[in-house]
Amino acid sequence: MMSSGCEDSSVNTMGIRGIPEQCGCVRNCLNIEIVFMIYEAVYEEVQDALPKVECFASDVMKIKMEIESMKTVEEELKEDVRKASNEVKKLNVIMKVGFLVVCLGVVICLVLIMFDKADGLSLNSY
Repeated sequence: MMSSGCEDSSVNTMGIRGIPEQCGCVRNCLNIEIVFMIYEAVYEEVQDALPKVECFASDVMKIKMEIESMKTVEEELKEDVRKASNEVKKLNVIMKVGFLVVCLGVVICLVLIMFDKADGLSLNSY
């Protein structure tokens, strides 16, 4: 049975939420009443925390979706880098071959000039 002191205490703290620090009627309350009062306070705290947890959960889901999107973009960028790297390698080979052709052309021209001077012929005769 509840004593009149406990009834007054619960009525006075009805607007206050959370875990009570101290009950004014501890001496008059039964242990089960204290446990029930603490249970109600914990239940209220959990109910107050649920919207925050749901908000965090939705934020976590948004962040996970953004991470997946970023992973997709990362893979696309890696593929673009691979393609660009292959293209640079091809262009490098083409440049080396072109440089070799130019060098061979210069060497051939120099050889022709040397043979023309050695034979006493001029380039104007060609």
